[in-house]
Amino acid sequence: MKTLFKILLPSFIVLTLVQCESKQIKQPIGGEIIYDISYPCLEKNEKSYLFLLPKKMIMTFSNNQFKNEFIFPTKSSVLGLINNSYKKNAILLFGLGNNKKHTIIDSNNVGFLLKDLPKYGKTTVSSHEVLFLDKPCKKIKIKSLQNDSIYEIITLKDLKIKNVNWCTPFNMINDVIMEYSLKQYGMEMHFKAVSIKNITPKDDFLQLDKKYKFSIMKEYLKEIKAMLSIFDCDE
Repeated sequence: MKTLFKILLPSFIVLTLVQCESKQIKQPIGGEIIYDISYPCLEKNEKSYLFLLPKKMIMTFSNNQFKNEFIFPTKSSVLGLINNSYKKNAILLFGLGNNKKHTIIDSNNVGFLLKDLPKYGKTTVSSHEVLFLDKPCKKIKIKSLQNDSIYEIITLKDLKIKNVNWCTPFNMINDVIMEYSLKQYGMEMHFKAVSIKNITPKDDFLQLDKKYKFSIMKEYLKEIKAMLSIFDCDE
């Protein structure tokens, strides 16, 4: 009996380790965050084109890469971002009917994108920890460098994506932002995460459809600004 036990014990240990390894392989290697989008300025205007705008954004991420997809009421409208934040390069894309365009952004031309967006800096006010979606987060105060206004944002501490905000006005923030407001090209948007879960993204989740034609950034942004001009609250 002792001899049999000595023979079976190593096999049992190996089997247990293999099972543990298999369980680790099956664990999700990424995640998904769903944001609700609201438009504080437009919601005050009964004559606005609010019904045309996306009310949700889905962020799918894995290994310092992520995809942001805006969910429009109609399938013919597309707006998104495919971002390799580790290498600091990204693809901006939009589609309106058969008109599908994309442009490429990297550390060499990101300044051209950011020059028309709000500029923020960290304040001397210390952040404090909060629970958000049952996760440990931080509430941080940031300061507008244009009018000295103070804004609050909520960031998720335990979700590590390197350089996640590198091509946004929040590039001084290292963590993923769960709630924030942003005004771009005259339109104010408020993003609030409503769910976060671990998933294993599809292998091709970062792949760009061949229907999207390349456009240089200057022309791409010119077309985006023209489309968003009908939602300008400053006019």
